[in-house]
This record gives sequence, structure tokens and C-alpha cells, in this order.
Amino acid sequence: MLATFIEQRPELFEAYQSTHPPLQEATVKSRCYLASFFMRDPGELVFLALYEVKDWSETDVDGLAGDPIFSEMLLKVDGVSSEDISAHISSRLAGRARFDFRRTAHLAELGRRLVVADPGGRNYVRRADTTDLEVLELKREARIASPVPPWDQISIDAPEIEHLPNDWASSSRHWRGIYLILDLSDGARYVGSAYGRENLLGRWRVHTASATGVTKELRKRDTRLFRFSILELVSPTATPEEVVARERSWMKRIGTIDRGLNT
Repeated sequence: MLATFIEQRPELFEAYQSTHPPLQEATVKSRCYLASFFMRDPGELVFLALYEVKDWSETDVDGLAGDPIFSEMLLKVDGVSSEDISAHISSRLAGRARFDFRRTAHLAELGRRLVVADPGGRNYVRRADTTDLEVLELKREARIASPVPPWDQISIDAPEIEHLPNDWASSSRHWRGIYLILDLSDGARYVGSAYGRENLLGRWRVHTASATGVTKELRKRDTRLFRFSILELVSPTATPEEVVARERSWMKRIGTIDRGLNT
């Protein structure tokens, strides 16, 4: 999700990094600049940008709750609804400083390209003058999100569907096929097919658009606990009848009609 924020909605990422717990907050207050990194893969940090620490102010519940960007960030990251946002801010963020970071042009040519080794440790904020960062790579392409994996290796949890990187969304939008939904709460399974508008991406977004599912059995379940994968891709020229036949075949083989969520 954060990778998508960085690439598509930088204002949400900057809202995300604008507050910190007390220990990290004290370190940031003592510095004039903040180098922002993102852990894309375990043990590796990708440099994003160098920010000037322009100013900070104590958080105000009404001010944060009334900030549409900050509210949207909390909804997407923590699932905080508009009804609960004031209580969430009061219990978790009250009294923290909110920083005014200004992105600078310094080292801009390295943004999303410079990869360094994670120095480890529990504190995610570190002083540059006391931390050695081993350079691992300087990528040719400025990129944060992981490349699209082969279709038979894809596994996507429901909260990620809305925030897929552009190339992930593009691929799933063009793929027609048979997919599997796994309910992480109890392992129950549902087989579906996608061959209409926006293909797999369209179907997955329909499944996750509301708090409960869209079929008789799925309506009893929390969509946030769904995990999506692909069982089979079909030809773009396959007829709806052919796709449905493949779908029914998978239902029978996996047993999702008698012992799953298909009817």
C-alpha cells in the first residue's frame, strides 16, 4: 500500500510520515533534514527523497480530523472510518508533533534508484552521522513497487486490491480467467470467473467494494479477510460459456460447491 502511495499519491505518503512516536520525534526535531527511505524488500531500503524539516506543531484532534488528506491516509492505512477518526487520533496521536517536511531538489537524481542495506535495529529513525549505510545498488529505473510476478504466483489480500501498483492493475485488468478467494478467517474457499469489463481486476474490486461479499455465502463474510489468487488464465477470445465451463470444472475439482462457498 505505501509503495502505491509513493508512486501514485505522494501526498498520502507525506501525511503518513508527518508524525512519529516520541523517541523518533525527538531525533527528527534535532535535525535540519530528513532522508526518507522505504523498505521494499527485507534487508533493503530504497531512498525516496531528502526533506527539509521546516517546522512542526503539536497535533490537534480537530485539525487532523478535519484534514481530508490525513483522514484519507488513516482510512487506507489503519481502516479508520470518519465516525471513529477523532477517537483514534485522540488515543494514538494526541500530543505528537506534526512535521512540515519540504521536499528538496538535493539528491533528486537518486530518488527511487538508490538501494542501501538496512542497518537493522528496532529504531526506524537513525542519525546519518552515526549510521553507516552500505550501498547495494543504483537502479536504472526509478521504481518502488515490486515487478508483477507470474500470474500463477500472485496472491493479493483484499486491502491491497484498491492500491495495486499501476502495472499490477494493468495486468489484472487485461487478464481473463478463473480465480480463487480464500477467507483467511477459516480457510473457506470460493471459485469465480472474470471475463467482462476490466476482467480480473474488475471482479476483485466488486468483491472488495463493501464490507461483506456479493454472493449468498460471501455476504456472511468480512471482505477484508479475503485473499485472491489465479487458478487459470483463459484466452481473450474465449466465449462466456467456455469461461463458465472452466469455472464449474474448478469448483468440482476443488470441492467448493459441497464444502466451500460456491452454490
